[in-house]
Amino acid sequence: MHSSKIRITFITILFAFIFSILIYSHNIVTDLRNDSKRILTFYTELYAELASNETMSNFFFDKMMNKISFPIIVTFREYSDINAFKNIPELSTTDDSSTMELTEKTKKILRKYMKEMDLYSKPIPFYYEDIVVGYIHYGDSIAITRLKWMPYIEISGIIIIILFGFFGLQYIRTSEKKFIWVGLAKETAHQLGTPISSLLGWIELAKAKYGNDTKLFDEMSTDISRLENISHRFSQIGSNVPKKSIKTEKLLNNIETYITRRIPQKNKHISLEFTKKVDSNLLGNMQLLEWALENIIKNAVDSLEGEPGKISVIATENKKKQIVIDISDSGKGIEPNKWKKIFQAGFSTKERGWGLGLSLVKRIIEEYHDGKIFVLKSTVNVGTTFRIVLNK
Repeated sequence: MHSSKIRITFITILFAFIFSILIYSHNIVTDLRNDSKRILTFYTELYAELASNETMSNFFFDKMMNKISFPIIVTFREYSDINAFKNIPELSTTDDSSTMELTEKTKKILRKYMKEMDLYSKPIPFYYEDIVVGYIHYGDSIAITRLKWMPYIEISGIIIIILFGFFGLQYIRTSEKKFIWVGLAKETAHQLGTPISSLLGWIELAKAKYGNDTKLFDEMSTDISRLENISHRFSQIGSNVPKKSIKTEKLLNNIETYITRRIPQKNKHISLEFTKKVDSNLLGNMQLLEWALENIIKNAVDSLEGEPGKISVIATENKKKQIVIDISDSGKGIEPNKWKKIFQAGFSTKERGWGLGLSLVKRIIEEYHDGKIFVLKSTVNVGTTFRIVLNK
């Protein structure tokens, strides 16, 4: 299964799990609230029966209300006169009383709580001889309040654990990839070293036997030098890439010389144009940066698929004093949904491709040189522009 489908499946299951917890907790809280309302309704009916007897009425407030665990406020004459209260968080248990004289400060606190409780629970009226003589306002008990927040706490904990696990696995995966990249590059450089040295020796012997004036030996020497350069590039891949001050113009000139010489072998009808509007130095590794830029230009050549076209390389300096290199082609273009995927290892738009070229370029630019590379613009059958941003 594709990684994106796995992620979508995982996220769907996670949200379904979270939704189930919330629904289940909401149902429990609703049931407890209904139980509280039933108990309170019973008390109001009982109080209505006892209201005519002062002794029994005091018994209700002094004894029965003390058994209630959720906050309540009793008012007479509709909502204006507070008669009694119980379990109000901002008032201590010693303040809970139906007979004490309420101060304005206490009344203010009680009115605030009464207003909040009425938003969630409709006040229960109690009657005397079919006349409403007061209301009991009630809210959630401490247990219900804690239970109400419990699913959010659990979900937060689950999400934090998942995020730690995800980023931990990502870090391990990235470290493994980096180790594989470095190991593969070092081994390739090591394996290329022996045959290259051998070929150089054979050329010297051939020159001694057949003379130095043949063009064949010059071309062979050039190609072997190129192999040496490739081997050295592979040996540079690692955590401690050597860097030094590089003249940007020299970097581009080297690439232009190599590409101009190689392009006719693939496509004789390509117009190659270099524009250098920058005269600054950058800190980097010449061989790796040449490798990265050559890879992008080679991809541009491939995108033309043997047809006539144009490739332009423009180097400028932006407002942040960074070196910006735009590489454009008039090739087949890239679909918008693939702009980021093309930099992933193993992803290729070519029938014969390992999908490592642009992944390597991204690693060289972003990891080893703290720069940026991205698709600036691309239109199918019109062309593509890659942008590289490097610090001076």
